[in-house]
Amino acid sequence: MSNKELKNIKIHEIFELPDEEILNPEDIAVLVGMHVESVRRWCRQGKLPSYCFGNKYIIVGEDFKIFMKRSKVTPRWES
Repeated sequence: MSNKELKNIKIHEIFELPDEEILNPEDIAVLVGMHVESVRRWCRQGKLPSYCFGNKYIIVGEDFKIFMKRSKVTPRWES
């Protein structure tokens, strides 16, 4: 997917990404509206499962969707 296509995805549509989609930190940054360095930090810290090849990260769609589900905030009254 191109960055232009990624920018048009709404948050609930993220979960429709194919599990085998290969994303890079720049793609993730566009999808979630964060700085790319934040995404790289999540990768380095192991918060966002990824593969690293020569300081280049790739993220599998399934792992990204799991990360997003884990990141969901639950209101205090629901816990």
